Amino acid sequence: MKKTLVAAMMLLVCSTILAAGIPDKIKALHKDGETMKTSFTETSVMPKLKKEQAKSGSLVFTAPSNLRLDYTDPAGDYTLITAMQFETSREGKVQKLPFKNPQSQWAVFRNTLLMSFMGDVEGVASMNEATATYKEEGANYVCTLKTDKPKQQGIAELVLVYNKKSGKLVSLTVTKGNGNYTTYAVK
Repeated sequence: MKKTLVAAMMLLVCSTILAAGIPDKIKALHKDGETMKTSFTETSVMPKLKKEQAKSGSLVFTAPSNLRLDYTDPAGDYTLITAMQFETSREGKVQKLPFKNPQSQWAVFRNTLLMSFMGDVEGVASMNEATATYKEEGANYVCTLKTDKPKQQGIAELVLVYNKKSGKLVSLTVTKGNGNYTTYAVK
């Protein structure tokens, strides 16, 4: 009985040590100036309304501060994030979102996206006042960040999935305090 308990405790300690290294492994695979060009899908789900909306397009990320999503479905829509702006165009209407205050909802969302693409999981957790858990799942690392103080309109949970070999972000799921969630997946 004691041997089984000791073995279980050792297994738990080893798995905790391995999990603690996951954020460092992911971050080490990234550098400033790296570029990622790929197609993506965006799926937004509103469980209470039983509504789901899917979009797709192409994505270009240039580290550390440029992200552009050009939608092909719906055509012409885009999201542009740079060091100086957060701009969206939906159905021909352009909206520039403020992020001068680093604690504003849009500033936090902007930085969350950029840091996620850079593989800075611990930075994302810290900025969102979240507790992170890590696991290996097949060819990927899965990082789940749960906000300690969820707000109705803010981020309650993030699930970041990274490819183990390249460190590239495979998918990002943002769950808001009201239960709505959006998953961005790259191909």
